[in-house]
Amino acid sequence: MAFSKGGLLLTGLTVCIAAPFSSMAQKSEKTAKVGGAGVYELAVSESTGAVYVAAAGSRSAPGGKIYKLDPKTLAITDSIDAKDTPPFGVGINDKTQTLYTSNTRTGSVSAVDLKSGKIVATIKNGQEKSHTREVVVDETRNRVYVSDVGEGSSIWVIDGNTNTYLHSIENTGKTTTGLALDAEKQVLYVTNMGTNEIGVVDLEAKKLVKSYSAHGERPVNLVLDKPTGRLFVVDQGTNEVNVIKAESGELIRKIPAGKGALGIKMDPVRKRVYTANRQDGTVTVIDSDSYKVLATLEAGSAPNTVVVNTKTGAAYVTNKTKPMQRPQGGQGGGQRPQGGQGGGQEGQRPAPAPDPLGDTVTLILP
Repeated sequence: MAFSKGGLLLTGLTVCIAAPFSSMAQKSEKTAKVGGAGVYELAVSESTGAVYVAAAGSRSAPGGKIYKLDPKTLAITDSIDAKDTPPFGVGINDKTQTLYTSNTRTGSVSAVDLKSGKIVATIKNGQEKSHTREVVVDETRNRVYVSDVGEGSSIWVIDGNTNTYLHSIENTGKTTTGLALDAEKQVLYVTNMGTNEIGVVDLEAKKLVKSYSAHGERPVNLVLDKPTGRLFVVDQGTNEVNVIKAESGELIRKIPAGKGALGIKMDPVRKRVYTANRQDGTVTVIDSDSYKVLATLEAGSAPNTVVVNTKTGAAYVTNKTKPMQRPQGGQGGGQRPQGGQGGGQEGQRPAPAPDPLGDTVTLILP
């Protein structure tokens, strides 16, 4: 399970994209293929600069890996095999150099020692079914919080010292997806897509203590600007970022983002907010003080998540492949592939067309 050096090279394409739709200093520097299928979330270590990408595989290319990328060239430098627990979400404790992945298909969380390149623990909550999604880390207390998406949803609490499951905070809201941590106040803000609300979870009381409107439709992810007490909530239903007072839930501003806005991260040093717009193939850059859209930058096929190295100002975006379109046929949307006599075996699903900008990572420079 150790990182394999030299066994994987940058596969195929590096595309330089230097022309943003809106002119500014920032630019999409390059987009590069990652070695495996099913690229999902990513994390950056600010102490080493390394970028870690989760790839869960796909139906046509099963498996799972975690890739370590060079932060400047996006070349694959190491990888770890995670085929038994394909990773989706990613969180990092930079102090302990431990990466945590949410493994949605297996309802688990993995702890990866980045120094040795080994999976040191696979954590479960003892339930038969779980839908682990977002991961955030409290580095000071060495606690890990993971959203478990469902009708009632819950938040896993993991002890990072022992990499063991402690307990769950139950009933955090319908379809709890995104998480934003205020470690000092011991409060976790969550997006509840099922009710279009923001939930406020008291980590010491171990319960949801307040909910208020997200002021949009299908709020999926959020970030917290701690000094100002503002939440920036990305809203898939209206393709906007809603700026909300975390304490009261009061709406401050609505900011347009791209179509299918999904991922969101903030660079508090440079006062920038980034959204990954899955249907547009773009990243929106917003000034967090003036709320102006500074740029709309080209990325890969389907931008999914974004992270920022606040030391360097570099942003990294994962791009999934374009959804495969069903072949068009006659009445009723076409016929299914036919098998042998009497129906026989169902025809094979056609392989997806090559997507040079899918399963990639985009580097955006300040």
